[in-house]
Amino acid sequence: MSLADAFLALPELRTPSLHLRALTAADLAAVWPITFYGGQPAASPAEARRMLARIEQDYRDGKLLHWCLTLAATGALVGTAGFYRGFEGGTGEIGYVLLPAYRGRGLMTEAAQALCALGFAALGLRQIEAYTAAANAASQAVLLRAGFRPAGTEDQWLRFRLPAPQP
Repeated sequence: MSLADAFLALPELRTPSLHLRALTAADLAAVWPITFYGGQPAASPAEARRMLARIEQDYRDGKLLHWCLTLAATGALVGTAGFYRGFEGGTGEIGYVLLPAYRGRGLMTEAAQALCALGFAALGLRQIEAYTAAANAASQAVLLRAGFRPAGTEDQWLRFRLPAPQP
């Protein structure tokens, strides 16, 4: 699989606890409370629907890869994650959000590790970055557990970076 292949059909990913798959229209009710676009949250199901349509268009335009996260055991939708803001220079940027009831269980660490493995092995990325608010200690912990290291600040955001593994 290559980056170009991922834009033909979004690959499904599985971890011990999660199934990462494409969002469908049937997911709107579960996903709208955690729908973001450009760092802004959806204020209503109608706004979430518009944001998800923009995400789908960005996917078709080769700008992002976006998955919903479901529990492997039950299929319950628990979050979203993906690569956002393009892939210029062999760099991908991951982002993620998890429903509050599922936080603190290691699920997002599993998802981040799966995305990074895909990014390096299949998409050919040279490095992966992530940004989080300075006050978001839980997100920082996810990134550190996934192997990222602090790489400075940008505006009010902490930047984390993970280089591709060396052969």
